[in-house]
Amino acid sequence: MKHYEIVFLVHPDQSDQTQSVLNKFSSIVTESGGKVHRLENIGRRKLAYPIHDQFKASYALLNVECKKEAISEIQSSFKFNDSIIRSLVLSKNKAEADLSALSRQTEEDESEYSKENDKTRESKPKPLSAATKEQETPVKESTEEPITEEPIKVESESPTE
Repeated sequence: MKHYEIVFLVHPDQSDQTQSVLNKFSSIVTESGGKVHRLENIGRRKLAYPIHDQFKASYALLNVECKKEAISEIQSSFKFNDSIIRSLVLSKNKAEADLSALSRQTEEDESEYSKENDKTRESKPKPLSAATKEQETPVKESTEEPITEEPIKVESESPTE
């Protein structure tokens, strides 16, 4: 049996079906006598370029060890499933069971995003409570007289002969 990596993108409107599709493909592999090494529902991510006028899609990844017949069945199901907008099946030399680079990147992006949100929440001014309002020092009113402007007279010089 050979090792394969299967990556597919699910239409964003049907992203709730991603886990069920992953389960279906893993059952195809196990029923054919294969083994699932890694199964990841990576989640919604922005696409590098629009596919079918969509800018986001739900990513899924499988690393399996199975027979060619199981891969053929999975590839044929890609054609008949309208929710899958792209798919890729790669042959691998060995099984990979650790977390994928795409999953790590997604987790890092989410953690950076949450850190940025925390910073913006901290930098927002907090509303003053009644106790702090009373403690404020009153503003002194100026005792100086306001400056008044006098109108300026402009004399026009006209050339006289």
